This record gives sequence, structure tokens and C-alpha cells, in this order.
Amino acid sequence: MAIEDFNTYSETDPGSMIVKGTRRVEWTDLTRNKEAYVWKDKTAGFFDGDFTHYLTIRVTADLSESNAQFNYWALANVVDEWKGIEDASEDMLAIAHSHPTSPDRIELNVIEVDGGARYGSVDYVMTLNTNYYLKIVRDESVGTYGTIYCYIYSDAARTTLLATISVTLHSSKKDFRYIYGVMTYNGATPHKASAYSEDLELLASLETPSVTTLSMTDYATTTITGNGVINSLGLSAVTAHGHAWNTTIDPVTGDNNVDNGTGSLGVFTSAITGLIDGQTYWARAYATNSEGTTYGANVKFTTNRSNLELIPGEYSIKGEKLHYVSKTGKEYEVQGIAV
Repeated sequence: MAIEDFNTYSETDPGSMIVKGTRRVEWTDLTRNKEAYVWKDKTAGFFDGDFTHYLTIRVTADLSESNAQFNYWALANVVDEWKGIEDASEDMLAIAHSHPTSPDRIELNVIEVDGGARYGSVDYVMTLNTNYYLKIVRDESVGTYGTIYCYIYSDAARTTLLATISVTLHSSKKDFRYIYGVMTYNGATPHKASAYSEDLELLASLETPSVTTLSMTDYATTTITGNGVINSLGLSAVTAHGHAWNTTIDPVTGDNNVDNGTGSLGVFTSAITGLIDGQTYWARAYATNSEGTTYGANVKFTTNRSNLELIPGEYSIKGEKLHYVSKTGKEYEVQGIAV
């Protein structure tokens, strides 16, 4: 998706401390006793489920101001400043700047406000006049109600990870409407700082690919064709894709797999070989990129079943079992007593 244009965002700034640009929101001497913020209404429930956001931040002046406090990024369901959201028992997710009284340092935190109650991550200590390249991820599969992560990098390519800070979310899975490029904490004290946020990019899902398993075709005694669809590449190229299979449910690539190599959007097939005639298997399509491997749903199949001709009175071996076809054409597994 495209980088957000902050000129399309609304602004509340009674002290004229904030300047909006196309790619950057910059603030000078932003104080802790003003109600100031830059926000956009993305419509109700816009930020739902998993998402990934990218953001670059930099603190340009802090002046050892104890209790300086604001958000570089936030999601909420009301238009207000940080303290107002807490006092109104509302909800918020945020990436926050703080400068505590002790120790005397600039800190970065992940913040959740859940019905007015605040939860925070461990502190990451920042350096003045240094760019930090953030990747903000909400993953609703981690924890009861999801987890929000902030990955902090030293380079724009986001290859050198400095730290990861996170909060396990509380109470319920929440959708959000408004996104903020900066938000003050109106705490009635004039402590100030200068900084900017830029290159905000919003993605609706996590970075791993999306894949669907389709029905198997071309049944034979020891081979079958797996079918699948790559629905999304994620945020990087698909380096491996195919089918994993095993005699137990939820097969993974470490069991048995066909790797078709790099992949693109659309339908693909996998030539699965080395199977046992009459054996039941489970298979899943998969796709891998730099962020990980995802699997489609399980498909259960038995080799040679779709084109097996059942002849009354015939016996056959299926795996290690003896089968018999009755006069009515129904197949039975023969069981007996050892002699």
C-alpha cells in the first residue's frame, strides 16, 4: 500500500506546534499541557484483525525534560488526546515517547489503553537525533485477545533489529476507527520535546503468504496431484511453495513435502510421489517467504480410491491389509484370527 499523505489528516493544534507535510508530521516544543493531535477517520472498524504498519521516527530535541510524553502513532475510536481517552474509559493502541524523572533518559513504549486502564511494554532507550525504523504488528493469534509488537530497526530496509517490545492485549479483540500521526498527553505540565513521524505505511495483514488447499486429483496407486492457490504473497517474495503430506493430520514441510520453488499469485500443482497404495493421507498446501510459512486447510485422501474398479469376488492388498469385494460390490477389510 502507499505511504500515508499527512496533508489529508485533520489537525487540532492550539499552540501551533505541529507542521504537517506529505510524508511527515513534525512537532517543535510539543508540551504536555496542550490538547494537540493529527488524525484521520478511516471509518468504523477499519483497523480489524491482524495488521502491519511501518513508521520512521526521530527525536530532535528533548532537553532533559522529565515527564515529556506523547504518542508517535496511535489507534482509537474517539478523537481526543491520550489522557482524555483514558479518563473517558476508552480504548487505544499507541507507540509512546516518555522521559521519566528517573532515570533521565528518552524511552519508547508500546501502550494499550483498555477501557481506561493502561498497560505498557518494557522500555526501549532512544538516542537523540537518531532515526528509528519501526514495524508495528498486531497478531490476534498470539494470546487470548492478540498481541501488539513494535520491532525497532536501525536501517530503512529493516534488516538490523535493535529490539522488540510488545503488550499482550486485554479484555477483548478490538477494532479501531481513527489513526494518529501524533497525539499529546494533556497532563497540565509544560514539559516539552521535538520530534517527527514519517513514512507511515498501513498494511491490513501480516507478512506471511496466504494459501488455500484444493482437492487432490489424478489419483493413482503411489502418486497423486496436489492442487492449491497462492492468494497473497505477503510482504516479500514467495521462496518456496507446494504441498506437505503425512499419514497424520496437520502435516508440515518437515514431514514430507514437494517444494516447487519460488511462487506467484494463482493456482499451482504439486506432483506427490512415493505413496503407498490404499493408504490414507492428509495434505496441506503451503507457501514460504522471509517472514515464515503458512499452510492451507487439511485435505484427506486415500491413494487410488477415485479410479478403483470394485469387482465382486476379488481380493486385493491395500497397504498391509487384505480387502474383499462382496457380490453387492461393497468392499470389506478382511480380519481374522492368527493360526
